[in-house]
Amino acid sequence: MREVIVLAGGGTSSERDISLRSGYLVYESLSKNFKAKLVVYDRDGLPDDAAKRRDAIIFPMTPGEFGEDGGLQALLDEAGLCYVGSAKEASALCMNKFAAKNVAIRSGIPVAEGVKFTVKDGKAVDLNGLRLSGSCVLKPNDRGSSIGVKKIDAGDVCGAILDAQDGEFLLEKSIMGKDLTVGVLGGRALEVVEILPKNGFLDYNSKYEEGAADRICPAPISPEATKKVKAYSEMAYHLCGCRDWARLDFMIDDLGNIFFLEINTIPGMTQASFYPLSAQVAGIPYDDLLTKLVSMAASRFR
Repeated sequence: MREVIVLAGGGTSSERDISLRSGYLVYESLSKNFKAKLVVYDRDGLPDDAAKRRDAIIFPMTPGEFGEDGGLQALLDEAGLCYVGSAKEASALCMNKFAAKNVAIRSGIPVAEGVKFTVKDGKAVDLNGLRLSGSCVLKPNDRGSSIGVKKIDAGDVCGAILDAQDGEFLLEKSIMGKDLTVGVLGGRALEVVEILPKNGFLDYNSKYEEGAADRICPAPISPEATKKVKAYSEMAYHLCGCRDWARLDFMIDDLGNIFFLEINTIPGMTQASFYPLSAQVAGIPYDDLLTKLVSMAASRFR
């Protein structure tokens, strides 16, 4: 039986805490069926404990910068290692929310209306095209876990930009309705989850703190809407070149209109995470889910 090495910590990623919490649980689960090892690292790079293990299967539990954006995956490919999840190209594409939305748009998948802009040194921002009215959502273009996401009024955009750090951001029209997410395993959509954040807005705490949000699965939406969300999920997953697994986020408004938001190629796997719930309700318990993911990677590597 080949050893499974779970990578956690995510180097210097802003999602390090989620990486550690998820990594420990993934390691404990895989230890039941595999010879497993947990490697925690705190710098961007391929840990020495994994770099030379050509006989092992690497399980990156590394959401966020470097670990999910193709940086780690490029090093794994260069080392000729077998690993779970999407390759560097798909990882980089999906980490870029704007790029992933453009793929969806070209394929006829509706998305939340918005624009991308760059905050540069001195906070000089090109505001051309920022003509959204009402409430808006401001989010970093290349981070996950809703880190840095804010809901603002259109009139406060300039102030919110001044408070933002340098980098690329998306400003999207706020959609009133239900927050939905769905896991995809091996190209097949699992069950749709509705997220009901208790503070009224889906932020970092709502996603990862126990009791911060209610979760309903299957989501209480119409059979037609459920079918459409699953179809969009599978379509976007394949068009972006994902493999093994991913979690896709959507909104559905009061009229039943569905809007794609983003793809996460390394979903969280904590007790509060949505992906394991999506799988469990689809009939795949946590331990079986991880075994399937390892088996997919092993079959591909052979």
